[in-house]
Amino acid sequence: MSSSELEYLYSIRSVRDTNQCTDGLIEENRLTNFDVDSSKFDSVVDFVISTIESSYETKESLLTIPIHGRYQHFEGNGKPRLTNLINDQLKGETDLEICKKLVDLFMVSVLLDAGAGNEWKYTEDDGTVVSRSEGLAVASFHMFSNGDFSDSKKDKYQVNGSKLANFSEEEMKKGFQVTSSNPIAGFEGRYQMIRHLGQTLVENKEVFGEDARPGNMVDYLIANKAKGRQLDLEDLWMCLIKSLQPIWPTEGRIKVSGETIGDVWFLQNRIDYSKKKFGKDDVPEWSKVVTFHKLVQWLTYSLFLPLIKYGHFEILNANYMTGLPEYRNGGLFVDLGLLTLKPDQLARGLEFSKKVGFNPEIPTFTPEDDVIVEWRSCIICLLDRLLPLVNGKMGISGTKYEMSLPQLIEAGSWSSGRAIAKKLRSNGGPPIELFADGTVF
Repeated sequence: MSSSELEYLYSIRSVRDTNQCTDGLIEENRLTNFDVDSSKFDSVVDFVISTIESSYETKESLLTIPIHGRYQHFEGNGKPRLTNLINDQLKGETDLEICKKLVDLFMVSVLLDAGAGNEWKYTEDDGTVVSRSEGLAVASFHMFSNGDFSDSKKDKYQVNGSKLANFSEEEMKKGFQVTSSNPIAGFEGRYQMIRHLGQTLVENKEVFGEDARPGNMVDYLIANKAKGRQLDLEDLWMCLIKSLQPIWPTEGRIKVSGETIGDVWFLQNRIDYSKKKFGKDDVPEWSKVVTFHKLVQWLTYSLFLPLIKYGHFEILNANYMTGLPEYRNGGLFVDLGLLTLKPDQLARGLEFSKKVGFNPEIPTFTPEDDVIVEWRSCIICLLDRLLPLVNGKMGISGTKYEMSLPQLIEAGSWSSGRAIAKKLRSNGGPPIELFADGTVF
């Protein structure tokens, strides 16, 4: 694999590009692992619109839909935790320093945000109970506020690589309230990721500075990438994905020509597509994979708010980002019948659920399984299809109220996926489970 091909697989453009082969198969109902009922798309559109309108009742209110990001999770259960921190504890700090502190917090919190499982919960001092993504956000917020991630005696509201690199399992368990009766999915994977992040921050002084803070990336971008306060999405993206490359686990990940690239997977329909394209069976490995880079995309979306509001950046080419290929967005399409597992794959998934001790009524697969990879590929394509249909049916296409993709995810698809899951399953879990290490989605 050449350096240019490797660069391509790291790029944000590769995500939409490599998954495009799935789009035509959805149209023709020729997916490897799923049957497609296109007649259900109207009901998906209607369900998403009803979800949006339940929270945003007027066209003017649509203008207030935030970009899908971590900020909203810190404010879960209607408690303005982060807003209060900014207004109170960080009062008097410059906008630039607030931006850097939020980047500190968001990077750690997002990288710990792979699914927590159906059993784990976090309880605040006032008795508020939060679970899943909001629970992970609130737990990491309190750890940040307590100074758990800082090695500075003068400023506890920061993250330092030296502290993360030496984080203990006990500190991690205490921060996330993990016990035998409150287990979190993929604990070991999260713990190792935090330590690897710490080591990476310490080693990459060019981007993260002498004190190894994620927030020092802002200074690096200002000095090296931004033109004035204009920042190209691709520059921000490559800074993040290259800087964070060392933290991704190698176990349970594929290698492409000997390289571990992160959230990149072989997909059978991509392999078939490449064989036709190259006109031979022996095709290069880089052409057999689809890229998702979900956690880096989730981090990038989340960083938009601090970079724009407090860093005063203008992000160019933000539309290169895609929908997030994770179980809330994906569950929406399965639960509403647009995608249905083929019988043999369903049987295989149910058998694996029994083997690993999961709910025997919900199919389970590992991240590299073609079912999961194709499901995630479908999510990328279906969200791109969903956006113009929702805007069109709401009568806002081409107007100032037209939603962007991250706004659709925030107000519509992600919330809809959660809502239908709660309606159909008592634990609110997804229709397809993932047996993973806490670092995928």
